[in-house]
Amino acid sequence: MSQIEELTKTFGSRTKGLEIFYLLNGLKQVVRHGFYDKELPEVEYFCKNNHLALEKSSFKILLTEKNGYSNKGIRIETDHPEGMFFVYIAKTKETAQQAKFFEERGLDLPLGLLLGYPRCCVDFFCQSFNENNTNLELKPNNIWTNTIQRNKDWVLISHFPCSSDCKESIYLAQQRWETIKREDSHLAQEMMKNLKPS
Repeated sequence: MSQIEELTKTFGSRTKGLEIFYLLNGLKQVVRHGFYDKELPEVEYFCKNNHLALEKSSFKILLTEKNGYSNKGIRIETDHPEGMFFVYIAKTKETAQQAKFFEERGLDLPLGLLLGYPRCCVDFFCQSFNENNTNLELKPNNIWTNTIQRNKDWVLISHFPCSSDCKESIYLAQQRWETIKREDSHLAQEMMKNLKPS
């Protein structure tokens, strides 16, 4: 079993597993994902055994869109039986705490930059994302910036690119794909097949 397959099993999806794979391989400095209470023990165990810092949000998110992948949620108390925690995972406690701080203060710009998103894409998100516009997916014209298949767990970037031809997003995606290819060439081929715009 490849490291990516193991991470996918531990973290519950290929997308989440790949984000941790990027962190372990120096391609990201912090990862942020949502986890439900029942998923947390395995994630915490993995982080402890792999000397990764983990911080949990001081709130939960209750998703308000039920069909597939959702970007829209409301903050609820941590003792609510539903909802998920945001979890910030990094190689240092300071970085995980910084991501948590930015999130809790609603500081999207520094959070996006810390998550490794290109500045142009963070600016695009800050200017475009709002309660009535939560899905900033672009028509998939480029294999590297295609995020339309993320609900099927096929994606190389975890942010909304500012354009299909964003050079920085393409560079990030290509860098990640090369790292995936070294670990699991079959998965790399499958990604290309599934991300190719139709």
